[in-house]
Formats: sequence, structure tokens, C-alpha cells
Amino acid sequence: MKTTENFLRNAILTGIFAVPFLAFLVTGSMFFPFITGKNFGFRIITEVIFALWILLAYANVSYRPKFSWIMATAASFVGIVFLADIFGANPARSIWSNYERMEGFAALIHVFAFFVVAGSVLTRDLWTKFLQTSVFAATIMALYGWMQYAGGAAINQGGGRLDGRFGNAAYLGGYLLFNAFLTAFLMTRTKKYNFLWWIYACAIILQVIIMFLTETRGSMLGFFVGVTLSSLIFIFLSKKNPLLKKIAIGVVGFVAVFIFSVFQFKDSSFVQSHSTLSRFATISLSGSTVDSRFMVWGMAIDGFKERPILGWGQDNFNVVFNKYYNPGMWNQEQWFDRAHDIFLDWLISAGFLGLFAYLLLFVLGVLFVWETGTKFGEKGLLKNISFAWKKYVSGEEEHHLLEKSILTGLFAAYFVHNIFVFDNLFSYILFFSVLAFLHSSHVEEPVMAKNFTKKFVPGNDVLPLSYIAGPVLFVFVIVMYIVNIKPILASQAIIAGIQPHQDASGKVTFTKENFDSFKQVIAYDTFGNSEAREQIVQAAVRNASPGVDKDMQKQLFELAKEQILEQIRDVPEDARIETFAGTLFLRYGQQDEALAHFERAHELSPNKQTISLSLILCYLNAGRADDAMALAKATYELDTDFKEAAKMYAVTVLYKGDQKLADDILIKNFGTAAIYDEDLITTYAFMKKYDKVLEILNQKLKEKEDSQVRIRLAATYLEMGDNAASIAEIEKVMAEDPSFKQQGEYFIQEIRAGRKP
Repeated sequence: MKTTENFLRNAILTGIFAVPFLAFLVTGSMFFPFITGKNFGFRIITEVIFALWILLAYANVSYRPKFSWIMATAASFVGIVFLADIFGANPARSIWSNYERMEGFAALIHVFAFFVVAGSVLTRDLWTKFLQTSVFAATIMALYGWMQYAGGAAINQGGGRLDGRFGNAAYLGGYLLFNAFLTAFLMTRTKKYNFLWWIYACAIILQVIIMFLTETRGSMLGFFVGVTLSSLIFIFLSKKNPLLKKIAIGVVGFVAVFIFSVFQFKDSSFVQSHSTLSRFATISLSGSTVDSRFMVWGMAIDGFKERPILGWGQDNFNVVFNKYYNPGMWNQEQWFDRAHDIFLDWLISAGFLGLFAYLLLFVLGVLFVWETGTKFGEKGLLKNISFAWKKYVSGEEEHHLLEKSILTGLFAAYFVHNIFVFDNLFSYILFFSVLAFLHSSHVEEPVMAKNFTKKFVPGNDVLPLSYIAGPVLFVFVIVMYIVNIKPILASQAIIAGIQPHQDASGKVTFTKENFDSFKQVIAYDTFGNSEAREQIVQAAVRNASPGVDKDMQKQLFELAKEQILEQIRDVPEDARIETFAGTLFLRYGQQDEALAHFERAHELSPNKQTISLSLILCYLNAGRADDAMALAKATYELDTDFKEAAKMYAVTVLYKGDQKLADDILIKNFGTAAIYDEDLITTYAFMKKYDKVLEILNQKLKEKEDSQVRIRLAATYLEMGDNAASIAEIEKVMAEDPSFKQQGEYFIQEIRAGRKP
């Protein structure tokens, strides 16, 4: 039995210590390679170690979970979120999420399982080694970030913001923020100025530099808040370390001077020439980014008011975003799926109860940091806090003051960081790992009911371990197949479906291999169906043009139609899916079906102008000019700064024959009625108002000579019956562009022959 226990324990530890290195995993063969590889890797490892832990805990009582308020709150949080997901707007999406995020309850329950296993198996020494492993991985990641900065490695998201192996600068910023504080914590537990101490010091410097080079403002601000709080705590409570106290005062002073200087001289060439400083200097309560963030937060509050107790379920913020869309967001991303504030995200996902439990984890984390040696809660919560405060103020508990200050700063830094971003897999892993560390530090022995589990110790009166292993293995295999293997295969099939192919002429084309891959994704029937269906529709829309094999085009349309309608049946309250359906049917000339779906999308998101504009075009195509004009006017009035809405309003007015009102709208919004716009030109041409087309084209040519515009001018003269003027414009193009001579002569020959080329 002892040999079996050792094997199980060592296998579990191997899995736990492998987790920090998942940060480097990028799987190019899967959809969203920076997300899926890490998440599937974590889920597989967690499922393995959890199954082994069940056997280990059955065999040895010391590895069974023990009570702490952190454990109870974490379990309550998971339970509340599960109820919120089940009774939410889209339970399936809440449970499984999608490849782009890979969150949902599936992710949360794996993080909680990791928390339980790590909190039950790791001892104090092993926790130190685990945190060292995390710091080591983060330092390697920071070195990779430095390679990106130096040009030795590609920045995956583009631009100059470093993203490491996360593919997202904000994810890297939060990851390094967390690990910088963990490195400082380990540094306090190391003998001063020995080799390891200097290694930690260098690691912190590198991590912080790279964190700042991600230009993630939430991480930068969180770092300053965390460092300042840690320093202030030490300044006010330290009685026996005058040197460290002076250093802490210096740190606070440096932070204050740095922040003051950056904002005071934010318009200087020095600040503006450094992207990190200039980006940090843009933190304010005004500006387009901040305005959009406030608008999104306002939508979240509106959604919370509708479902205040348990919220909408995870991964359903898109429903709230569409329903309570603020028209002022017209120049921003149109399909937000997060509030970009983790606290509002949980308010939407799990309501007041979920947010309260999540915040309580922060509170308990800090309280456990400052626990003074009495068993937590033994004196009652308030008495315990008071007792701890008196001992630290008196200087009786200073020997761990620095490390406790740093951990408190970590919680503060992470809290501030999360105000501006949303969590991802590794921020969850790090957060719950620290909570598990604090939990296990306070439950060397069970706090309550010490003898509760002893009767379950395997003996003569219970089944042998081998009898338990069979059912555990059976469940493990089923879970592994459903949760990981099928979704991985589906993800790879999506990649095969969107993989571009070239025909003999080198033209990118859609092939039978692409088609069969998409069908295979659907056959797997996983949470990847939703994203696969979107990709199928997009492929069908792209391939609706002439030149594509008609049989393949028909098959692709039928598959896209079948799948998008199935998705609507699965998720009837999603405006995004309705717009995909409307676009598909519109592209294939099925006007009535397109109109029905755009009307439904507009019903689900009445204030989103981009949906309204598509519906207006459908109304015009259907000859419903009155409906088009009424909607165009209402859409324009939602936010008169939206020029596209103004233009569409003018177009619908033209269809109603009111030229004066159309001119007034255009002049008010563009400064001229002769704006160069395809929709406007097409409308005038359809109405045979060629004088207006000529006015627009000539105005464009006054601004800049353009051969394509002049050719359009020639075509317009031809439509008007003025062949001489048309030929004159073609000759001007020939004189400017000799390569056009042969084609121009052909056009002229056809015009003189009385034909339209």
C-alpha cells in the first residue's frame, strides 16, 4: 500500500509542477492556438491528477480535503456559478464556452479541482518549490518577451506591445504582475544576499520591465498600487527594521514622483517618444477608450438590474451587450463578449451572489495572510482580526511582516488589474494557487471535526483500493473523451475547413476537402459547433461570387443554411447569429429570408446601428421605402455623429424623392452634398439622376486625379447618351496611363459603333 501511495503522490506532484509550463504551449494545429492548447493541456493534467488524488485520498486520510473558510467560499462560489449557468440565458454556452475563450463552468470546475488537489497534497516545502517553479517559468517567459522587444521573436498580436506566448499583451501583463509579487515573496524567505536572493532580484527586475513593455495599463496601475500598499503597511507596522523601513519610504516616494512626472509632462517629447510612458499617461476619465469602457460598464449595470440574483450565466455578456447596446458605441467593436472588468463580468455571469462570493475570496485571502497563529475563526472572525491587528501594531509579530505585506500588495495589485481587464486561464490558476497555498498553510490539521474522516480509512471493513480504481478509471476515460478528445479533434477540423487551397491558376478556392472538414466538425457535436457554424457561413458568403464551382457553391450554401438555422434554434436570443443568417441569405439573393432574420436581430438589439443599416437595405430591396425611411431616421437620431447612419438616412430620403432634405442631411454631416460614396452614387444612378453622379465624380477629381473615377465618369456620360463626352474622358485616361491605351481604344470603338462596352 505504501508503494502505491508513493506512486500516486509522485504522479500527482508531477502533474501539479507541470502546470506552470503550460504557459508556453501554443498549438498551431488548433483553432485559437494561444488559447486552446493551454486550456486543453490544463484540463487533461487536472483530470489525471484529480482521478489519482481520489485514489490517494481514499487510501490515506491525510490527503483528504480539510475545512477552511477559503475552501468553503471557493466551493460556494463554484456552486453559485453552476446554478447561474444552468438557469442562465444559454446554459450550453455557459457550461462549455467556446474556443476563443475556453472558460465557462468547464474551466472553473477544473480550476477548483486543481485548487482542491494542490491544497490537499502540497506541504509547506512543496508549496515553496511550486511557487519557485511558477516564478522560473515566468522568468523564462520574460526572457522570451525580451527577445520580442529585441526583434528576435515575432509579436503575435502585431504592433509593439509584447505578448510572450500568450498572444495577448494584457494576458502577459497580468501573468508577470502576479509572478513579480510571488518572486518578491520568495525573496523574503531567502537568506539575504545569497546566490538565490540575487537570482530573485534579477528575476523581479526583468519581469517588471517586460510587464511594462506589454503596455497593459491595468497591470501597470495594479503594480503601483500593490507596491505602494505593501510599502505603506511595512512603514506603519515595522518596529525593528529601520533600514527596510527607509527603503519602503523611498519606494513610495519614487512611485509618487514617477506618476506625477509622467502625468505632469505627458505632452513632452520624452514621454510621447516612449510608447509605454505615453500609454500610461493616457489613463484618465476621458478619451474614446475610457468613454467606450464606461458605456460597456453601463450596459452591464442595466443587465444586472434585469437579473440581479444569479445573473445571465457565464459567457452570456454578448446577450446583455446587444440588448442594452449604447448607440454611442458605433465606432467601437460591435460584438463585445466581456465587460472588460472582471467584477462586472461576474455580476453579469452570476449576479450579486456570485460577485459576493468572488470578492469574499479576496477578503479571506488577505485575512489568512494576516492570521497570527491562532486557528482561523477560533475566536470569531472580528475578534481574530482585532487580535491580529494588536499584535502587529505592538511589534510582536514582525518576523513575517515583509512577506505578509507583499502578499497583501499582490491581492491589491490583482484587484486593480481586474478592474480594467477580464481573467484568463493563467490568472485563474495563479489566483487559486495562492488561495490553495493560504488554505493549506492554515489546515495542517483539520480545524473542525478532526475525527470526521477517520472511519473512511481503508481497512478490513472497506473495499480494497483496486476495487475503487476501476470505477474511477471508467469515469476518467469518459470525461477525457467528452471534455478533451472530441473538442480537440473538432478544433483541428475547423483549421482544416478554413485552410486556404489554390487551384491550378494559383487562385484561392474552396475545395471538397474544406467542405468535408466542416461536416466533420459538426459530426463531432462539441461546443465548437457554434464557431464552426460561423466559419461555414463566412465561407459560404465568400464563395457566393461568380467563378466558384456551382455545385460546390450550392452544397456549401445548403450546409451553411442548415447549420445557421440550427444555431438559431439552439440560441434564439443571439442577435449576432441572426445577422450571420441575414447576411448569408442576402448574399444568395433570398431577400425574404434575409429580411426576416435582420428584423429579428433588430428586435434583439434595437439600438445597434450596424444591424439597422442592414435592415434598411433589405427594406429598400423589398420596395418598402416608408419602412426604410422611418428606420433610417430613427437610426440616425440615435447618435448623429455616426456618419454612415447619416448617409443611409439621406439615401432613403432620396428614394422617397426628397432631394432637398437629402442635401440638407449630407451638408450638415459632411459639409457637402457631393460626397464620394458607392451607396449614394448607386442610388442616384438607379434614379437616373446622372447630374448628381457627375457632380460627385467631378468633385472627387478636383480633389485628386483618379483614372478609375474618370472611367466611371465616362460610363455616366455614356448612360446619359453623351458619347462625345464619354470618349473625351476615356482619351484623358489614355493620355495619363499608357497601359490603358489598348483597352481605351476598344471602348471608344464600341461607343462609336453604338454599343456599350
